[in-house]
Amino acid sequence: MTPTIVRYPIPGNEFGGLLHIHGSRTAKHVILYCGGFPDGMEPFTPVAQRLAASVGDDDCDGCFVGVTCWPGFDDESYRRLNFGNFRREGFSFVEVTCCIREAAKQLFLNYKNTTGGEDCNSPRIDKGDEPQFTVVFHDWGVLPGMMFVNRSIMEGNEYFSERTPDRVVLLDVLLSPHKSVTRFKHLPPYTVHEVIVCLAYRGALAFSFTMMRYISDSVGLATYAFLFVLLKILRLIPIRNIDSDMFKERNMNPYHLVYMAYPYYYLFRGIISNNIDSFSLGSLPLDLAKTPVLYIYGAEKNVMFHDRQGLALLQQEEKDGTSDCRVIKVEGAGHWVYCQKPDVCVDEIRKFLKCGNR
Repeated sequence: MTPTIVRYPIPGNEFGGLLHIHGSRTAKHVILYCGGFPDGMEPFTPVAQRLAASVGDDDCDGCFVGVTCWPGFDDESYRRLNFGNFRREGFSFVEVTCCIREAAKQLFLNYKNTTGGEDCNSPRIDKGDEPQFTVVFHDWGVLPGMMFVNRSIMEGNEYFSERTPDRVVLLDVLLSPHKSVTRFKHLPPYTVHEVIVCLAYRGALAFSFTMMRYISDSVGLATYAFLFVLLKILRLIPIRNIDSDMFKERNMNPYHLVYMAYPYYYLFRGIISNNIDSFSLGSLPLDLAKTPVLYIYGAEKNVMFHDRQGLALLQQEEKDGTSDCRVIKVEGAGHWVYCQKPDVCVDEIRKFLKCGNR
């Protein structure tokens, strides 16, 4: 299935954003996906194709799915352009949030058949109502993705004129509750080992990118290689073989890999400069009954990538039945849960979408 390919503007590059669209405009559900480090378009494409395929289900049959990624993360663009058209300093969280908004805008323009394109020749069927809009985020896609969701909820049409996201799916990374939500007490604290692992690998990636940006590509790559050998010896790697083996099979360009670490650089820069406003909107929605969240995570990791307050909140919502929120723990899967257990992820996402049709 060949996707419709749409380019959209990003800071410093009028055509630097990339959106792959799968599915038919007759769909009742529009889905936008954005991944994180170090993923371009490829890892999620099989899941997007399955969600776009017709399965004979009137409630959730053939979604209209857009797949995008962080600026500069697409492997094909890197190889073709030799990275000449992307900013060396990367892109901030606020800038990536704007990129996600632009991708969503282009997705809806295609849904409404206003942009044309190689796979957009048949007019959309008018159902008399708007489609459900669901966003799906993984890894670093979660933070700017939730910033986009929360700004859309807060500012409405002034920020995103098409539609506020109805439902949210988060894959293996979960943020904290909204700042206005009462926190849970007596949750177990993070262990010293968990804190050290998270600081170590994130700091190693941030420092490697810093060396690449301010000194040279070669120094950045050498720094990355040295630090991750050291982390492996010290057993401070967050993922297990189920993820690392898959990672090796992708045979990524090592310089591109280090460049894609720029989110970690902006994370530490924001913390060190006390500029938390740069990602202050990165949280779960305030009203989970109105904007429910499905969280799917893999169990096979050395540390979990979810905020315990956020996890407890979603579990409480599911237990009490106060919203459609759900938490799905997937055994036999790691960080790339949607690659290792695609059947589980596709089935759970479809169930979650059906809830919105009640």
